[in-house]
Amino acid sequence: AGLVSDVPAREVVAQAAARFRCVELAVLRPEDLANNAPAPELFEKSFAAGLRKVDAFVSHSWHDDPLAKWQALQRWRAGFVATHGREPTVWFDKCCIDQNNIEADLRCLPIFLASCQHLVVFCGPTFLSRLWCIIELFTFVQIGRRLESIKFELVRREGYEDEDSSQIEQAFDNFDAQECNCFDDRDKDRLLSIIHAAFGSLSAFNEAVGDIFCRASEWQAVLKQVSMTAHDERGWNNRVVQADGRSLSPSPHMSDESTHDSSSSTSDMEDMESGIS
Repeated sequence: AGLVSDVPAREVVAQAAARFRCVELAVLRPEDLANNAPAPELFEKSFAAGLRKVDAFVSHSWHDDPLAKWQALQRWRAGFVATHGREPTVWFDKCCIDQNNIEADLRCLPIFLASCQHLVVFCGPTFLSRLWCIIELFTFVQIGRRLESIKFELVRREGYEDEDSSQIEQAFDNFDAQECNCFDDRDKDRLLSIIHAAFGSLSAFNEAVGDIFCRASEWQAVLKQVSMTAHDERGWNNRVVQADGRSLSPSPHMSDESTHDSSSSTSDMEDMESGIS
C-alpha cells in the first residue's frame, strides 16, 4: 500500500487500468537491452492491455550483462512459445513506462504486477542488490499471487558461468535490503521508509524476503542450476530463439499453466482494490 502514496485504492486501480501496457517480446532486439536510457520508439511498440490479460511481468536488473540477459529472455520466450504456440506479452519497463509521467506509472506498479499472470525474474549477479527488483518480487507475493506464478531465469555470461553463479549464491546468502541500491537515492530512502513502516525493521523484511525464496520451488531449482558446468550452460545459450521467431528451444522452467484469467474485469478491479488497501 505504501507504494501508492495517499491515493485511494479505487483511484489507483482506475489509473492503472488506463495506463497498463504490454509488448510482445518478438519486437525487441538485443540492443534494446543495452541500457535503460529512455527510448520513445520502444514505448510506441507497446500497446494498451486489459487487467490480468498480460502473460508476464519482467523483473530484471539493468546492471546485469545485456547479452546474457537477452539470452535468458529468449530462453524463457522459447519455452512459452513451445508451450502455448504464440508469442508472450510482457510488461517490460523500458517499453511500458511512460517517460513523460514516470511517477504515475510507478504508483500503479502493484496493479501492474497483479495484472500479469506470471512474474519472471531474470536473476543475474546484481539482481539481489537492486531494491526495486526486490520490491517487485515482494509486492507480487504480498498482493496474493501464488509462488508457483514466479518463474526464474539465470542471467550468466557465457564463459563466466561459474563466476556469475558464485556471485548469485553470495548475493542470496548475504541479502540485506539496507545494502541494496536504486538509481535514484531518493527512491531508496522512500522504499526503505515504506519497509520500516510495514515491518518495523529491515531485519524483519530481510527474513520475509528470504522466506519467499526458500518457499519458491523454482528458486530451489535455480540454486541447483547454478552448479551446472559451463559446458551445459553453453548448450542452452547456443539454442536461443532468433529475433524472427526461428530456432525455438524450451526453457527448463516453463510451466503448462493457463496464461489468461477468465474472471470479469469488474471482479479483477475489486480484488486489486482490496489487495492494496
